Amino acid sequence: MTPILWIFEDQLSFELETLREYPAAPVLMIESAKAFSAWPFHKKRLTFLASAMRHFAEELREAGRVVQYYPLRKKGYVDSLSAVREVTKKFRSNRFAVVNPSEHHTRAWLDTLPAMLDIEIEYLPNTLFLVDRNDFRDWAKSLKQPVMEFFYRRMRKQHNILMDGDKPAGGTWNLDKENRKSAPSNLVVPMLPSFKPDATTQEVMDEINRRFAHHPGSTDGFDLPVTRNDAKQFFTNFLDQRLPQFGEFEDAMLTGEPVLFHSFVSPLINAGLLRPMECARAAEERYRAKRAPLNSVEGFVRQIIGWREYIYGIYHTFMPEYRTRNSRGSTRELPAWFWDAKTDLNCLRQSIGNVVENAYSHHIQRLMVICNFSTLAGLSPQAVNDWFYAMYIDSHDWVVTPNVIGMGMNSDGVALGKPGVVGTKPYISSAAYIDRMSDYCAGCRYNPKVRSGEDACPFNYLYWTFLHHYRDLFSKNPRMAMMLKNLDRIPAAEMKQMISARERFIDQLPVYPPSSMRA
Repeated sequence: MTPILWIFEDQLSFELETLREYPAAPVLMIESAKAFSAWPFHKKRLTFLASAMRHFAEELREAGRVVQYYPLRKKGYVDSLSAVREVTKKFRSNRFAVVNPSEHHTRAWLDTLPAMLDIEIEYLPNTLFLVDRNDFRDWAKSLKQPVMEFFYRRMRKQHNILMDGDKPAGGTWNLDKENRKSAPSNLVVPMLPSFKPDATTQEVMDEINRRFAHHPGSTDGFDLPVTRNDAKQFFTNFLDQRLPQFGEFEDAMLTGEPVLFHSFVSPLINAGLLRPMECARAAEERYRAKRAPLNSVEGFVRQIIGWREYIYGIYHTFMPEYRTRNSRGSTRELPAWFWDAKTDLNCLRQSIGNVVENAYSHHIQRLMVICNFSTLAGLSPQAVNDWFYAMYIDSHDWVVTPNVIGMGMNSDGVALGKPGVVGTKPYISSAAYIDRMSDYCAGCRYNPKVRSGEDACPFNYLYWTFLHHYRDLFSKNPRMAMMLKNLDRIPAAEMKQMISARERFIDQLPVYPPSSMRA
């Protein structure tokens, strides 16, 4: 009996194992209204995924595949179960072949279907990732702390990328220290290529606006690639226009620049339109041809074959309980301005405003502005995690959860005082870091150099009172020693003032929604 190949929204690749294994089998693709509304997903995220799915389905048909596609607009198929029941009758087969889903909850749900619907499901390896989940789990579980840097070096050797023999290109594995320049105000940033929505994408936008009018964001201005050919063109533009300067300004932030010199290919890779290794190899070729410096290429390669694959491995090693981790017991809900960016802290207004408008901000805005604030203010890691999952165009649970709960908020220790899995210390800072790496503070009502008083930047007193509160915990971490030495220099009277300022600030935060972001 020929199986039906069920393809999901993050598997839009002709290199799927199911397509290779069963070259003549029919394909099932579903835009599930139930899944699309499970969280208040940003309209641009929904637009990107649904449009990319429809374009991929058409490419499959052009390649000779039979595709049974259930779009949002088709009445009567608002959930996947109805579609599965119909295709089993249409194709007279109760066998399904599925590439192992990237997200834990999708696999858990699929595992309930055979008994519910009297079907069989065959799972094939997910080769859209470079790492094997079981191999990673064996490696991670054998270590006290599975540090990303060690994994990254293993990947470089295993795939022979940026290697000169058995040594790293340039003699150094990691050039992150060269990638910390602030951006001058007169820096010229190349424009991103724009892809005008075709009839299919426009149809999706209209449907998203009609069905999900209450969701955050807008479809206005959507111009991202939604096909593999356009995705390759988008990536080539990065190699030509932004990769050479990506390294030195990797951690910089500028007003009105949500991408700067970053690649912005994460949604394309995560959906399957680009392959991680093809991107890493193309960047390496630019270095070998002397068209991009090593610090830029190494930084990009580390993101693709290092961090991305590491996060995927961490997710599948520690889920499902990993998502519930909250080692400091932080429970505060998100401020209402996470949804509209209407805050008088300019760094947060810029960073969150980018997300509200574009469903995207680059990694340093995510880590050192949004997650930094969330950690210092004691926001719930689960609430922050849900927000990232709902709002970002490149979000999938495997991406967001380890990045937010682990890296971003350092909440993935199993108990207070226990080391986390992803990060060896919390990535927190006062206003000094944001002032140094951005132009945000110049346009803000708060003074980044003041710790207490009317004009004091909240990042300052939140930072120092956070360290004060968790001093005993952090004293066990050698990487926190310098921060704690600086903490000890603060007079007791000033600390008392900062604690009062913190309490006033937290009490005045306009909290919304009251409990959960789930729709």
